[in-house]
Amino acid sequence: MPVNQCPQGHEIRTSADRDNGGYCRRCRSEREKRQRIGKSAAWTVVRAFESAGVQFQHDGVPVEPAEVVRQLTEAYASGAFDTH
Repeated sequence: MPVNQCPQGHEIRTSADRDNGGYCRRCRSEREKRQRIGKSAAWTVVRAFESAGVQFQHDGVPVEPAEVVRQLTEAYASGAFDTH
């Protein structure tokens, strides 16, 4: 690997191309973008489930996973997720 490239092949011309930890700024930016997209997708799924009546929290306390599964099963059985 050339000294002027990060392991993913991004060009490193000056110290400004690296963050305070020494990592490539483009790699960090791409990683953060993937994380933002992932979080946004997760919230979209949660909102869709909540609109179908599935609760993930009760008064700020997370609902047990088994209870969420039960709610999802009931919502699915009632046709809440039918797309046609």
